[in-house]
Amino acid sequence: MEEPGEGLAGGMNVFLRGFLKGLGEAGVATDVLTRATGETVEVTTPFPGVRIFHVPCSWTAPPTRRSAWESLDVFTEKSRLLLRGEGVSPRVVSAHYWMSGVASRRLFGAPMILSYHTVEARKAPFRREEYAPLSAARRTAEARLAREASRVVFFTERDLEENRRIFPELSGKGVVIPPGVDPRFRRLLPREVARSYLGLPQTAVIFLLAARDDAGKNAQSALDAFRSLREREGGEMLLLVAGRNAPPGPSGERVVCLGPVPHDSMPVVYAASDATLCPSLYESFGLVPLESLSASVPVLVPEGTYWGEKVRAEGGGLAYPPGDPDGLCRAMRALFRDASLRARLSFAGPKVAEPFTWGRCTESWKGLLSSVSTYDNPR
Repeated sequence: MEEPGEGLAGGMNVFLRGFLKGLGEAGVATDVLTRATGETVEVTTPFPGVRIFHVPCSWTAPPTRRSAWESLDVFTEKSRLLLRGEGVSPRVVSAHYWMSGVASRRLFGAPMILSYHTVEARKAPFRREEYAPLSAARRTAEARLAREASRVVFFTERDLEENRRIFPELSGKGVVIPPGVDPRFRRLLPREVARSYLGLPQTAVIFLLAARDDAGKNAQSALDAFRSLREREGGEMLLLVAGRNAPPGPSGERVVCLGPVPHDSMPVVYAASDATLCPSLYESFGLVPLESLSASVPVLVPEGTYWGEKVRAEGGGLAYPPGDPDGLCRAMRALFRDASLRARLSFAGPKVAEPFTWGRCTESWKGLLSSVSTYDNPR
């Protein structure tokens, strides 16, 4: 079961697309339930062995977290009728995101593998006030799901350990399976071609900010750091923003906003960039740094995060102290001033990203599904 994503194609939807394709190629037959607008159920088959049931459930458009929660009862009941009519009786259920876990417990008695992707107790400090009414319901549900799930999948050991402090029930059932990255991010257009396509200057140092309009992504700190760098350095630089619209700023401040960008279009955006700003305050993993490293684009990430510690140890980017208001700006200045540093970090990125493949991810998932399933071949 899956939840819809938002903004930059939705990080979870990006994961699910690679994950489902890999399962299909590995011979694991999979049915997916997801919300939809409209009046009738639509069935799509994006990959061999994968069926997606788009279940109408009085869901409003554009989608929001609140409308997703408010439509959950209708979604669950219509899914129940659909599964009965299709004769579907799953041998194991993989639930992504907390609402999917709640629906799974209502619908199925089969073993459940849960992926939180993010956890409210860790995300809540960065929430906007309008999200507060859902926070308590989510916390309660996530704690219950930790007890009821047969296994809980995390992308990193760091994320598993952090969440085990919140949910002691995860001891013995937490599993670490890193995601993969689409091979297209390893084979990019030449930079001059990408910049010409996007209408960007050929000689500027271009910083990329790829983040949706979410307080936890901390995008404002990147905008502030870029403006501070321009005031101090001048010079030919540009901030390219994908996934959100920047707030109004002074005329000529050299911020180009692409708005929400389909994931299929992101390789050309990375190809046009000299470095990617990843200032998120909380990520269970972070697909943007992985894609950027795969694309030979250096990343700037906070210390104390998964990617912060990884680039400090293996290269491919710079880590800066998140508590220092000037930390990100200093890291940007170092890259702006030093073309040879940009080149060295660019060269190291693909090596850091090399172990993250969908083949490895789905083979691990296939073994996990088989171990939890009540039969040999889960559907």
